[in-house]
Amino acid sequence: MHQRRPNSSVIVATRNGSDSDNKSLEERRAERRLAAKQRRDGGKKLKRVKRQTIKGGNLRWRKNPHLEIACFAFGLFALIGVTVFKLLHGGSGGRRRDIFKEFEKKLQEDSAAKEQTYEYNTDSGGFFSRLRGSKYIIPESLKRIGNKDAWYAALRQQYDTAILPKDDERSLKFVQESRARNGAYNQAAAAQTPYDIHNCPEYPPEGYPIQWPILEVTKNWPTNDATPRHEIYQGLCVFDYRTELHKADNYRHAELPFVVRDDPAAARTAERWMHPGYLDKLLMGQEDIQRRTEYSPNNHFMYWVDKRSRSERQRAAKKVREAKRHGNDDAHGGFGRGDQEEFVSAMHLLDNLHEARDRFEKAKEYAHKHQDDDEAQKEVRKWDERLNAAKKAKLEEERKNWKPPTENLRMTYLEWLEHANVTDDKLGPDNPHWYFRLIGCGDMGENTADGSCDKGSSEWLFDELTFFQPRLGERRPFYMIEPKQQKGIHCRFGMKGVIAENHFDLSRNAIALLGGQRRYILAHPNQCNNMNLLPRGHPSARHSAVDWANPDLDNFPTFPKAHVNEIVMQPGDVLYLPTNWFHYIISLELNFQCNTRSGGERLYRKEINDCGF
Repeated sequence: MHQRRPNSSVIVATRNGSDSDNKSLEERRAERRLAAKQRRDGGKKLKRVKRQTIKGGNLRWRKNPHLEIACFAFGLFALIGVTVFKLLHGGSGGRRRDIFKEFEKKLQEDSAAKEQTYEYNTDSGGFFSRLRGSKYIIPESLKRIGNKDAWYAALRQQYDTAILPKDDERSLKFVQESRARNGAYNQAAAAQTPYDIHNCPEYPPEGYPIQWPILEVTKNWPTNDATPRHEIYQGLCVFDYRTELHKADNYRHAELPFVVRDDPAAARTAERWMHPGYLDKLLMGQEDIQRRTEYSPNNHFMYWVDKRSRSERQRAAKKVREAKRHGNDDAHGGFGRGDQEEFVSAMHLLDNLHEARDRFEKAKEYAHKHQDDDEAQKEVRKWDERLNAAKKAKLEEERKNWKPPTENLRMTYLEWLEHANVTDDKLGPDNPHWYFRLIGCGDMGENTADGSCDKGSSEWLFDELTFFQPRLGERRPFYMIEPKQQKGIHCRFGMKGVIAENHFDLSRNAIALLGGQRRYILAHPNQCNNMNLLPRGHPSARHSAVDWANPDLDNFPTFPKAHVNEIVMQPGDVLYLPTNWFHYIISLELNFQCNTRSGGERLYRKEINDCGF
């Protein structure tokens, strides 16, 4: 077998052939010399081509110094870019993100609802965060609920990283100093308790909380007097969040009220809200909009449901507009809590209505079982007529005497502040008062996380009050008993002297004070019959008909039998108020209070049913 050598025209034998084995070294050298001679004589010689550039049609090589500089600069910046990328996305940074992902995964596994995922801020706000261009994430913010706008993230980044970075000791010191400036509230001489309210036993003692006759409490400190008095009738225990949370949990399971103090999360929010300028930026910056505000011609505020027809409401609104058009700028559609004697008349008519309805239902049920009994059919017709007459009398009474206690308005925070932040001589009980409100919808109803439950909602409340977030599992906040039953976060900013009339709610309440002071007078549901409540069907049902500032004991003779206790809440305090407990609230100065509800309890249902509810 023969083959050609590379680059050779001479055929040589392979090692498998015998010729190759017999040739000597000299013969093989001779063959190579012959092949070289043949290439020189008859072979084609390749021409070497020089590398040239084109310029003016001629091929020539020329160096370009500008191109060399540009190439060098590109390489240098590419090297810097790769180095920075490795610093940001590799090494310890990657490990940091891996830890964060593991932590976030654990949070998601703890959450019973898949839609509730959480985001925590991992950016320090320093050079590398700005270099990466990452969006600031509010610490402990929820992924789906809360404010996601850039303006709010920028505001929180400014305060979280520069002005008020997280420091629990500083925040706790701030609320403690606020309490010290306000002065201590001690037990009155006649208000001794068998337990120490600041060092309560592990479990609720018998008779907790201690209560005193209502007239004794209001005589010691009249409700129309917003000037602090430091000897009070306090029956509630005050627990330190850091050392006594297990005690508070025992009282909560017993569905009894108490106050939690020095919770770092609540202290941080109180410190931020009381910091000069923060609320101005929060409420007068990008969200400088009109929000719910209630007006009263005096310091009494009573909740009501408008049961007027549409035409009646329109006539009332037109009347107010006409009065303002004729120069009466003080004309409003709110008329105060109402006269106690008129309440007595309304309550009597409602009692007749309820009795007629009950008798009619019983007569109808009996007649259905005894259809051949003519007397039973007559009884049904009789009570049907009385029921219709009672309804007619109630409507006539309402048209004649009932007027809305307050007027629901909308105004900006600055407009409210101009009304509220005034001197004491303009804050008497008979002067107009305004109550400013904020609402964070959250999961208040179906598809309300976008704030659609209320015009001008403040969804950032879920970012501000992290201790009221509807988290599930192990990370459920202490104050949220049934997070899935939460009905939003509601805040009320009160001016000095504002009174929220005595009432009960059908769900448990967690109430946080984030600035100023408020006096709460509380009563057990077993005091229901002594509270003289406006009955079912009244626009202000569940509220006491008695004016606690000036009780009409002739028309309400059972009122002195009521027993109550009181407590003054201060910045950072959180009150746990069980379902159906009565509460009467007095603002002692300009203050900010927020509350949230999370389900209800039927423990005190019998006491409330006995009152007709």
